[in-house]
Amino acid sequence: MIINKGMKGLNNIITEYFPALTHRNYKLFWTGQCISLIGTWMQNAALNWIVYSITRDGFLAGLMTAVQFTPLFAFSLFAGLIIERYPKRKILIFTQSALLIIAIIFYILLYFNILSYPIILVLLFLVGTIQALDNPTRQSFVVELVEGKKHLLNAIALNSAAFNSARLIGPAVAGKVMADLGARWCFFLNAISFLAVLLGLLMMKMNDIPSRKEFKDPKKEIKEGLRYIKTNPKLFYTIISLVIIPTFCMNFNVLIPIYTQDYLNMKEKAYGLLLSSIGFGALIGAITVAIKGSKQKALQFQLVGSLGLSIFLVIIGLTKSYYTSILILMLLGLFMILFNTTSNSILQYNSPDDMRGRIMSVYSLVFGGLTPIGSLYAGTLAKYFGANNVFIISGVIGFLGFLILFSRRKEL
Repeated sequence: MIINKGMKGLNNIITEYFPALTHRNYKLFWTGQCISLIGTWMQNAALNWIVYSITRDGFLAGLMTAVQFTPLFAFSLFAGLIIERYPKRKILIFTQSALLIIAIIFYILLYFNILSYPIILVLLFLVGTIQALDNPTRQSFVVELVEGKKHLLNAIALNSAAFNSARLIGPAVAGKVMADLGARWCFFLNAISFLAVLLGLLMMKMNDIPSRKEFKDPKKEIKEGLRYIKTNPKLFYTIISLVIIPTFCMNFNVLIPIYTQDYLNMKEKAYGLLLSSIGFGALIGAITVAIKGSKQKALQFQLVGSLGLSIFLVIIGLTKSYYTSILILMLLGLFMILFNTTSNSILQYNSPDDMRGRIMSVYSLVFGGLTPIGSLYAGTLAKYFGANNVFIISGVIGFLGFLILFSRRKEL
């Protein structure tokens, strides 16, 4: 009886606050992502630490991230056309399987001690090429998993909660694993984690049909999507803010290894906890949006997120206390997610079904495809001026992005 009452209470909470989880296909997808993303963050943390430890060069650390995200810049617009031509579930089965194989290759190369910086660049270019298709597919797949737009923002926020729970857990576990067992085990555990999302995709019950049946010349279709964005202020100014803020204000993977080793003079475990601090704050932000967010509040959250991110980037650049840095990084994670999640939802709310693939491919282009520019910017400036000063400069640039959104708020 007590167990039944407890389950009923849990179901009521899910229905009221997390209605996206009442959709079976979304629940399968979300559960798989919760597990798989922990492995992804473990791999990312291990790779960033390995590269900076080998090279001791901020520029080369930034170049590594730039190489991974260059394919997003080159191929994202064409990925949108593929997404609209083929069933999204089948695309994701292919991309997730390919990423699993690459994680195994990293493990094998580390096991035999033959992983070098040039090989890392080649493998990361392959990862980026796969992600150029995987990222916009996952973004545009959400509306199908929740069967419409009613629970869309809740689903996007829960995706962010999964992503940032993993960001909280993954780096901390990676720091412990690297210190006790060696970095290669982070890659092996990442490979295993992909099985969770693949199993969820295979268990889904849905009609695997493309979102469109009629197709034109690819170049004309891309231009049509860009033209639609330009004529819709909600889409256009959100995209502009996404060009500025993620590119220059969210280079934590590049800056935190340098900040930890050179500015705070600390080691792996401290590095893992600093990265996890961002994840903790981002998780709180994602849960806040899931519970409190709505279509009407999206712009408000977007403005608060962009302003808070800018302010606390400047503050962390002025801080040399490890424990204070943990607190500030939590706040940065929170404001980052308020901005990211609501920007994503604004784009999806205003995307027609037959253009969602193309619009979300533009989102992936500016959100991830411009990462090479941001990584090289952060890595190069950190090399000559220090990671703390790059945080301050980034905060000033982020404030410009906030001003653009604030000045156009009546059109949004």
